[in-house]
Amino acid sequence: MDINQYPRPIILTIDEVAKRFRVHRSTVSRYAKSGQLKSYLLGNRRLFKESDVWSFFDNLAAQNCVESEEK
Repeated sequence: MDINQYPRPIILTIDEVAKRFRVHRSTVSRYAKSGQLKSYLLGNRRLFKESDVWSFFDNLAAQNCVESEEK
């Protein structure tokens, strides 16, 4: 079995996630530390899988749509 035959996930830093969402890096850190945004600690660095970031975004967007409709 060749490990290179599987696609590797794209790994993002806090700054890269913040740029994609157009928010401050402390906002990303807060979501990650609360467990709402899945992250991985490697030493003292917090890293994110791109697929987890988009899942978080989709869930947050869906939640905001539901809340808007209820008002």
